[in-house]
Amino acid sequence: MSTPVFSTPSSLAMARSPQFITAKNNALALDTLTEMDLNLRIRTGVLAASGSFNYSLSKDYSINQVINFEISDLVRSEFYHDFSVWNDIGYTQSPQGEALWIVPEGSVTFSNNGASPANETFPDESPTVYAYLTTDGWATRDNIAPVAVSQLVLATSRDRQVLIGNYESLALNNSTANDLAEIEIVWNNGEGDTFYTSASNPVPPDPSSNNSQNLVIYAGVGPANLENNPYLDDTIKPSNHEAGDYYDVILKDSGSDTITTVRYYLICEPKYDPVQVAFINRFGVADFITFFKRSDERGNFTQDSYQKSIYNDGFTTPSLEIGKYTSFNVNSRNTLTLNTGFVDQDYDETIEDILMSEYVAVYTNSNWVSAVPNRGSIEYQKQVNTRLINYTMSFDFGFDERSLVR
Repeated sequence: MSTPVFSTPSSLAMARSPQFITAKNNALALDTLTEMDLNLRIRTGVLAASGSFNYSLSKDYSINQVINFEISDLVRSEFYHDFSVWNDIGYTQSPQGEALWIVPEGSVTFSNNGASPANETFPDESPTVYAYLTTDGWATRDNIAPVAVSQLVLATSRDRQVLIGNYESLALNNSTANDLAEIEIVWNNGEGDTFYTSASNPVPPDPSSNNSQNLVIYAGVGPANLENNPYLDDTIKPSNHEAGDYYDVILKDSGSDTITTVRYYLICEPKYDPVQVAFINRFGVADFITFFKRSDERGNFTQDSYQKSIYNDGFTTPSLEIGKYTSFNVNSRNTLTLNTGFVDQDYDETIEDILMSEYVAVYTNSNWVSAVPNRGSIEYQKQVNTRLINYTMSFDFGFDERSLVR
């Protein structure tokens, strides 16, 4: 006897690459699979199989007794992104809508080795057995059949260069499997302390709650975040260290073993005004980078115009202040050009993340302002070819200079 089997993505899935929900019934020679109904609930917060469906789909044909739904475009319309996590202190939940539960259910019509057609609902056990968590990330070319992201730090691997007064949070995959128990901050001179979020609590949000906001979290480990955390020992606050120093963010499991380490270098820039850029990275979460060197803003002006008819006769002297050529709808969409300063070779994936991101913002005038990277070709620099690596990038602001938001 054979019955249909089902396949769904595993957590943590990336929704900018394909996500398949598939049924098949081809174990025996005369098996058939003739129809499949699929209902999707998309939820943020605690995992649940209640409430109305977001989408109901149906197919009445199969290929080799396999019916497949690719749902990533449907899922992507439900995400919400928010860079406000950048200046949080301690641990903080991810914003509502940044990590989503996908809860599929439905039914199939099939034949068991030529027997009369039968109908079966799925899942036939826990209503959330096929549920999975997803973010608005993407799989690389080396991962054509996307597998779940399991790593703890949801960012590309790099030593981070940070301005001593800047805020910056670090996105974490707080799954039960990763077993994150605490963070330790250790400076290059050996001074260190546990990353506390209250007077005595170093523990991150509980992942066993099955709350999507607790499973993707942020740790406020940027320089200004540490400086303004009242529960940290003064010895590990950046104000007691100098530019050129660095500190390690050491993430440990419940056995006090190190899972991974992220290094932050304090950079001093006496000449230029560094500019901070936020973006949704390849893992579908907020990430941050500081461009330390020269920045330039250029206006790109546009207009509509027409020729005005000016009356003139032997008794009239037209005013020279009113021209024949008149402009209207004048506006500018400004472009900001930024330079990273000298960085390590491992910044190449971060630059790629910015150019691949559909959500980018520049911190200007005390606000995160939407920006669009100017895309095209770029050379990812290698130290063997370029001894001093730096990148220059340009961004068009997401708003016109003359506001037309209605």
